[in-house]
Amino acid sequence: MMSDKALALLHALTGPHGIRASLSTTANYDAVFTRDAAMAGIAGLLAGDDAIAAGLVRTVTCLRDLQGPEGQIASNFLMRVEGRPRVSFGTLAPRIDATTWYLVGIALAARAGALDPGPFHESARLVVRLLDALEYNGRHLIYVPVGGNWADEYIYDGYILYDQVLRAWALRLSGETFGESAWADKAARIELAIEERYWPRGEVDRRYPIAAFSPTVTRDMFDLAACSLLAVSGTARRLTGIALDWIDERFLSRAELPPAFHPVIDETHSDWPALRRYHLHDFRNRPHEYHNGGIWPIWLGWLALGLARADRPAPLSRLQTLVAERVTSLETFAFDEYLHGATGTPGGVTQMAYSATGLVFLEVAGSEAQKRLFGA
Repeated sequence: MMSDKALALLHALTGPHGIRASLSTTANYDAVFTRDAAMAGIAGLLAGDDAIAAGLVRTVTCLRDLQGPEGQIASNFLMRVEGRPRVSFGTLAPRIDATTWYLVGIALAARAGALDPGPFHESARLVVRLLDALEYNGRHLIYVPVGGNWADEYIYDGYILYDQVLRAWALRLSGETFGESAWADKAARIELAIEERYWPRGEVDRRYPIAAFSPTVTRDMFDLAACSLLAVSGTARRLTGIALDWIDERFLSRAELPPAFHPVIDETHSDWPALRRYHLHDFRNRPHEYHNGGIWPIWLGWLALGLARADRPAPLSRLQTLVAERVTSLETFAFDEYLHGATGTPGGVTQMAYSATGLVFLEVAGSEAQKRLFGA
């Protein structure tokens, strides 16, 4: 089974300091990335795999020990045999979602009994305070710069939905874990802001929330990560249901897999010049590739968990079947980062924890383990 191979890869990536992003050394992928490791650790919790769960605990412990003075959580780190560890809090932009995935990882590990949350309480308090400071204006939403989350070479910024959902989920989970009722109250206020700001009033035919907005631009595109996490976290359930129905109608019922973002930005799009200029190493966002319409196993996995939590067995089955058929039809599948949105050809870095995690999620979606960890 592909999920067995996925767990084997996660075992190979699990080391004394946490769970690395890939077996590849390309572009720093051999480091421990906070979001990748947190998700991989959650896969371990759901699969009942003690070794991977322990890797999650080691990841968050190292992140706590490397925490910045203002509460910052590293985007990634690499422990060296000699000398000080290499720690990054972001290159061109701060990775805001490192902070929220850190909180989610701690809380879910504690809920599963894999971690004692006590030694993390003060660290979590610093993170919550940092997020409050980043909010700045008391309106319950955080302004995220270009490159400030997982889609670090995509050109959306401002009040990005993905980051607001993660913050609400992290605060709700952390409030429960640490007995901090004020954090849970804040999560509820963020959720109300999401319902109010990301689904414009009067647009009765709208099928999915806007991805982001700023004082000058509204990014009215489909963001699979945001919609999937809305469903998994149980945030804004009415809006989530509409979005899940649209995903099924637009993609799954047509035997298509949803891309990370839709529609793609091509050479005729007004955003193409900015997208073409913005990259960290080499340009990777050609149409239907990478963030620009690529199909990511990790977000298909989160979508599967979201469909299961929203009690949508038929589209979940369609998704699981489509992914299985797509992966088995490939001559080789080396847990590649993404699939081309039009041709299905694997692309990006290989041997990725991200992709292995997504396939584990697809396997365990709807299981009793998911219900215990995420709630009904």
